[in-house]
Amino acid sequence: MVIYPLLLSSIYKEMIWGSESWDVSCRPDEMCIVENGPAAGMTLESYINQDKEKILGTRLAHMDRFPLLVKIIDAKDRLSVQVHPNDCYFSGFTQKNNPGSWHPADTGKSEMWYILVPPTDGRLIIGLKPDITPELLRQAYENGTVEDCLNHLHVKVGDIINIPPGLIHALTPGVKVAEVQQNSDITFRLYDYNRVGLDGKPRQLHVDDTIAVTDFSNTIPKSAVPGLRIKKGNCNMVYAIANEYFAVIKYELTGEQEEISDPAAFCIFTCVEGDAEVASCGLSAGRSIFIPAGLGRYTIRPSNESCILLKSFVPDIQKDFISPLRCYGYTETEIASHT
Repeated sequence: MVIYPLLLSSIYKEMIWGSESWDVSCRPDEMCIVENGPAAGMTLESYINQDKEKILGTRLAHMDRFPLLVKIIDAKDRLSVQVHPNDCYFSGFTQKNNPGSWHPADTGKSEMWYILVPPTDGRLIIGLKPDITPELLRQAYENGTVEDCLNHLHVKVGDIINIPPGLIHALTPGVKVAEVQQNSDITFRLYDYNRVGLDGKPRQLHVDDTIAVTDFSNTIPKSAVPGLRIKKGNCNMVYAIANEYFAVIKYELTGEQEEISDPAAFCIFTCVEGDAEVASCGLSAGRSIFIPAGLGRYTIRPSNESCILLKSFVPDIQKDFISPLRCYGYTETEIASHT
């Protein structure tokens, strides 16, 4: 077996509102295939199973399922107004209900968006207006006035939006995003603009579950994540998001940068602006590359003058986020706002 960076086939999905490209997916029915090198033609799962410690990492080798899912989403129309549950709620939900279209191994869902192209009117749906209660939201659903309850956030190219479980949200027409998330496909829909699905039937709504999992406390930020910036060689590294499921660091590259893989955990680089070369593999905008934990030293560089990459991984928050940011003088309050 050879340990090397993997370029993967994308899984394309046509939706009633646009399309998705699942660029790093290791799910039974949505399995990426290795495109390059000695393992070309193998499924990502088969490649990983050759040596979980060297590929996933010593800290992640015990996991019974791949932890991340990376997508590019292109919204031509409005997505449903929706929310994702946390792990605890979804576990109880599947015990009480037939999972239906959801995979029985799915979990709750935390995710983030990186804005590649802003929406036509410049706004996304992020959260509820401050005075909305569970009772008012249910009444709005019954009266057909859900849209009056929604908070709109103006966004621009390069904005990072954190979407933890419990935050009502929706993409809007014209927007294109890179998404990093827990490896789960669970969504509760509150409102879908009275549309029918590709099968001609109304799409299922989950009003009771949406209201049960929505955070009405207004403690979840409804703004873009500014990130904490560190200059390292030819790279501005913006520490954006870290939770127990995934971390995202934005790399603004103006030249060659040496990296060393973490033996404890794999990572994924997604090119979101310009073209790049990662570990001698060309990476165009919108593509991702899987870096095995046991790879060792490698370089990343822009193909031309500059590029932007997103590095996503499952963090050891103390080692990967808190310690580096302390070294660069960030306060505990600043660090806590991103973890």
